[in-house]
Amino acid sequence: MTAAQKRAWAEFEQEMPWLNASHRVLLRLACFWTAKMDDPEADFGVSATQALSSILSKLGATPVDESKVSHGTDEDDPDDEFFGGAGAGRSH
Repeated sequence: MTAAQKRAWAEFEQEMPWLNASHRVLLRLACFWTAKMDDPEADFGVSATQALSSILSKLGATPVDESKVSHGTDEDDPDDEFFGGAGAGRSH
């Protein structure tokens, strides 16, 4: 990844704490398009805008889609151990 893409990754990581390993490929695409959008010399047209918008929507990063994302709670769910939830496999 380029330096600009890594900056986008760090930004997304802060803005979307619900992301996990299963989002990796979509997140890399979002970083690619975001870095391209921020590059004043790059051609960033309508199709690129639509692609980035679609990816961000899939990641739950738009106001409409964020309401569908489970942000979790500070409480541990005892069933996570069995169903692979947020606390699965971690020692408490």
